[in-house]
Amino acid sequence: MGKASTDRRAARAARFAIPLLVALTAVSLVACDSGDDGAASPAAQSSGDAGSPSTVPLAERFLTAADAPGTKADPVEKRQITADFDDFKSTLSELAIDPDDEEVTSVFQAGFKGAGTDARFFGTTHSQTAPHVFSSIIELDSEEAATGALDWLEADSMKPCPMSCAVQWSSFDVDDIPDARGVHRLATAQMIKTAGTADEHPFDSYWVGFTEGSSVYSVDVHGPPGSVTEQQALKIASAYYERLTGM
Repeated sequence: MGKASTDRRAARAARFAIPLLVALTAVSLVACDSGDDGAASPAAQSSGDAGSPSTVPLAERFLTAADAPGTKADPVEKRQITADFDDFKSTLSELAIDPDDEEVTSVFQAGFKGAGTDARFFGTTHSQTAPHVFSSIIELDSEEAATGALDWLEADSMKPCPMSCAVQWSSFDVDDIPDARGVHRLATAQMIKTAGTADEHPFDSYWVGFTEGSSVYSVDVHGPPGSVTEQQALKIASAYYERLTGM
């Protein structure tokens, strides 16, 4: 991926340069009503066991203010949902750290049912550099497919940026969510100056991914270095998981 000179997840989440795409799995998706706490949107209801999140429309399963106190719906980056695999693949290939096209198809296509993303910001007034939290959902056709997708997302999150050595990454434990994964990515101004590229910007990111049934969920707490914490991400992810499993 020769054009990938920066951490694309950072570029997406921090929105420092031009308004790129919204977030993981967001480009060319069908924009939905992005009410502050998950107003129903025109998403098809999925099949599944009664009482499980998979029986709840995708649009009603994103992160809310109750999960992430102090956040508001992003007024710029609206909720996005798609059931089209080509749209999903296009965005994932563009915004993952270092994706392989054939691998993306192999992992996601056969079981793909739908995907979406949503953005929220911390504070009273929205700004591009304010800390944000992103939630994304990838709905597949089996628990096995969801686990495989989570494995892929975690592995991608642990890759270096293809043309930069400025980003440091490490894993962290997510004790309250079964088989959840946590990845911290950081690039400070000094790290970029020493080993980065001209179009990179400092960022701090705590990503938590987990599965519930046949869906993969992720939370990405993201902001300037020092503005977000691992504890904050764990607390939000745990509240989100508890709500999903209580549906």
